[in-house]
Amino acid sequence: MNQAKQDAVAAPRKRIIKWVVVAFFAALAALAVMNLPRGYSDDLSRVGKGKVAVVLVRDKNAVQSYDLMEMMNGVRDQYSGQVEFLLTDFDTPQGRAFIAANGASRATLALFDANGKLVKILYPPQTSSSMQQEIAAVLGVKP
Repeated sequence: MNQAKQDAVAAPRKRIIKWVVVAFFAALAALAVMNLPRGYSDDLSRVGKGKVAVVLVRDKNAVQSYDLMEMMNGVRDQYSGQVEFLLTDFDTPQGRAFIAANGASRATLALFDANGKLVKILYPPQTSSSMQQEIAAVLGVKP
């Protein structure tokens, strides 16, 4: 009889521990998702809508594209709300049209002013510092 009482008391405690563990891992997963890098929009119609825009022409097979994306990741929080960071893939119809219209090429960054006027094409290699200088020049501020 004593064993039955112990089992009756232990069962709710086991359920509580199970739910605490589940809640802990759910919170941990939510925290991890919140800290993932935000994605980039491929909506090129946002160029010229009142913000400076930086468009990465990405080639998934080129290391330079990944280097440029990492560099963009390093500076985009600094310009949050002021600069649109966009991307297009060179091997898509949209990407090919963008390249043709702007004289860009694979693994390049195209920098536009707030009115959508192409300011400069940046070719790799680039650094976060050089990109900050180019963006600051278009914004008319110090880097």
